[in-house]
Amino acid sequence: MKILICNDDGIESKGLKALAERLSLNNEVLIIAPDGNRSACSHSLTVRDSVKIEEYLEIKGCRAYKTTGFPADCVKIARHIFSEFVPDIVLSGINKGHNLGSDIHYSGTVAIAYEAAFFGFPSFAFSAFSHGESDFTLFAEYAEKIITELTPFTQKNQIWNVNFPDIGVKIKGVKFTTLGLKVYIDNYALEEDGKYRLIGTVDENTEFSDCDVEWIKRGYITITPLKYDKSDYETLKKLGEKCITL
Repeated sequence: MKILICNDDGIESKGLKALAERLSLNNEVLIIAPDGNRSACSHSLTVRDSVKIEEYLEIKGCRAYKTTGFPADCVKIARHIFSEFVPDIVLSGINKGHNLGSDIHYSGTVAIAYEAAFFGFPSFAFSAFSHGESDFTLFAEYAEKIITELTPFTQKNQIWNVNFPDIGVKIKGVKFTTLGLKVYIDNYALEEDGKYRLIGTVDENTEFSDCDVEWIKRGYITITPLKYDKSDYETLKKLGEKCITL
């Protein structure tokens, strides 16, 4: 199987290296990743500047390249500049830090999966809950198992958002679940140079609901199938044949 792997943490990410080295044992892997951290840049694209692409030789068993572009750029670069490599699936991650619930709208990791879907490729976005240390080698093994199990149920533009629990938490199993809502207590702090920095913490004072945000705290790997169609079909149905007169 041909696999394209991208991320938003950058080419030197431990999560990317672990995932690529694991999957390259039995697959042909191409890596295109940013040359530095591009977290929380969502679906940004480089349209006002040019992008630089350089070969990266530090990951065994696969071809790897770093770019000055954004995460979503990486998928476009793979398709247009490395067009001879047609992936069977596209993988994103393993990200350092969760991508749960409403956070996916800020996520460069999930944006890679959406960009892959635009091209008609099934994709998996993998994230680890901890922003500190994580056992990426173990999570890469789990990722391989998840890919193997879900591939028969995966359509050509299917997106799977997968999150692994925090380090030290005993993994109880896997939950297929919906997206939840991540609520933050945040603000902007004034720094000495006169600039403002966004700071905040997650609001944990929320009741349990059957969603990824809650199940991962209980020790489950969460998997949420996503679509890029955000149309509000319920409202469209209510509107029916309503016409607005101009």
